[in-house]
Amino acid sequence: DLWTQEWRWADITWYMVYTKDYFHPYLAGVAYYDKPLLSYWLMILSSHLFGGASGFSLRFPSVCAGLLVIWCTYKLGEFLVNRRVGFIAGWMLISTYYFVFWARVANADMLNLSGIMLAVLWYFTHRAKPRFGSYFGFFLILAITALFKGLIGVVIPILVILPDLISKNR
Repeated sequence: DLWTQEWRWADITWYMVYTKDYFHPYLAGVAYYDKPLLSYWLMILSSHLFGGASGFSLRFPSVCAGLLVIWCTYKLGEFLVNRRVGFIAGWMLISTYYFVFWARVANADMLNLSGIMLAVLWYFTHRAKPRFGSYFGFFLILAITALFKGLIGVVIPILVILPDLISKNR
């Protein structure tokens, strides 16, 4: 039941489990270093939790990431405006066809988006109290996000918060 590019993740994770080499991804027997390893590891972990590789177990990390994005959208709207705006924003996101589409596909896109949204939410909820723990949490989220799909997971959150940093002289 795999389709589009899901076969890539299935093949890479299968090869990692088969060879017990979790640090060198191979696609169709050829080294494939297009994506960082964390998305593959989450799919392997999901496969172990659900009794083997299947469409469900490969897609489960993306579904969880999609739920995290919805929660972050709600909390961000609630924090920046009010609870009603957060609720409406979350429902608008759920009603978006391509969000639902990508949230159920086995790839790194939704994992990347969840890290981006979590970093932005972390920034806005911790910007009033700039302490070591606040900075550490923010940059830890960015580091983990970079391990899903690459440095784009670091650049996008910084571009999102940059106007707030500049306008408030933070």
